[in-house]
Amino acid sequence: MAARYNGGSPVSPALPVNPSTAAALTFTGERFTPEVRGAIGYEHWHRYAVVAPVCAGRRVLDAACGEGYGSALLAGTALSVTGLDVDAQAIAHARERYAQPNLAFQAGSVTRIPLADACVDLVVSFETIEHLAEQHAMLAEFRRVLAPHGALIVSSPNRPVYNESGGEPNHFHVKELDRAELRALLDPLFPKQAWHAQRVTAQSLLWSEARREGAVAFDALVDGTAERRAAPAAPMYFVVVCGAADAVLPQLPVLSTFDDGALSLWRDYARALDRERQLAWDEIDARKVAEDRLAELVTTVNALSSERQRTGALLARVAGLESAHLALEQQLARERQAFADELAHERGAHADTRARLAYRESAAGWARWPLARARRRLMGAS
Repeated sequence: MAARYNGGSPVSPALPVNPSTAAALTFTGERFTPEVRGAIGYEHWHRYAVVAPVCAGRRVLDAACGEGYGSALLAGTALSVTGLDVDAQAIAHARERYAQPNLAFQAGSVTRIPLADACVDLVVSFETIEHLAEQHAMLAEFRRVLAPHGALIVSSPNRPVYNESGGEPNHFHVKELDRAELRALLDPLFPKQAWHAQRVTAQSLLWSEARREGAVAFDALVDGTAERRAAPAAPMYFVVVCGAADAVLPQLPVLSTFDDGALSLWRDYARALDRERQLAWDEIDARKVAEDRLAELVTTVNALSSERQRTGALLARVAGLESAHLALEQQLARERQAFADELAHERGAHADTRARLAYRESAAGWARWPLARARRRLMGAS
């Protein structure tokens, strides 16, 4: 028994459970388990809850019973219930978890039901038909095991609405049906039909505390105008009570609302809304902090820009001073070189003078002096 998985979280089922063997099956998205809550939980529980009263005194087959929670619920009113599923593991789990005197679980396929002809008064098959390619074979088996005046209550997703979001398709579904296709399948074997629509909606309920009968109104606000509609919304699922032409169909309520007794769907929404509101306030606070930090950053950036300008001016002055200093050092180097050259020349001249003086003071110099003097005289006389 599968359906869309809208998200969910664990919740304890209000069912007879053997506490020593109450381990939950793992939810894979294909088979619903009672530990999952949210919209998917309301969809599944509502179908069984609305059918439970009409099971009173009847032999019931819950075809494709899955985990067994629905069969256990029906057994609270039925004469007897047989839960049938092709998954042997699910059947073993159901036998341990939902042991009741008037409840039996059996492994088998809905296209080859291991029961005798005309042995049940009511067949319940929720969210099964879309999982099979052999849909005609399944309905034929339901007709076979039903007593002549027995009835079938079957549900099926309404394909155009079920996929209205355009999201990822349900990979566990083999063949989904619209209204016309489902009716065409049922007509040959179950021509007598009473159709019901189902979907989870978010609405405000207003009811009379005194009257139990009367008109049902579906009111909506459309573009600021109050509008009374024929239905609360387009059906996500069809639930059809059907049988042979002379069958006596059990009557479901004209309108049935469902809650799990704890308003958990509303409370989940309220918690999510509170969380969203808190996140909105957190975002406002974060924005305020970010704005304050941005203002501080702007001030810091402006100060940094001014400092950069001042630093640039200082660097330009330093560069000018360094250039002047370099020119001064070059000039000083040239002057040092000129001084060194002049000093070397003077030192050479002094050395030459000292050498000549030393020569004159020597014996050779003294000996040469009279000759030089005589030579000058001769030259002067001539």
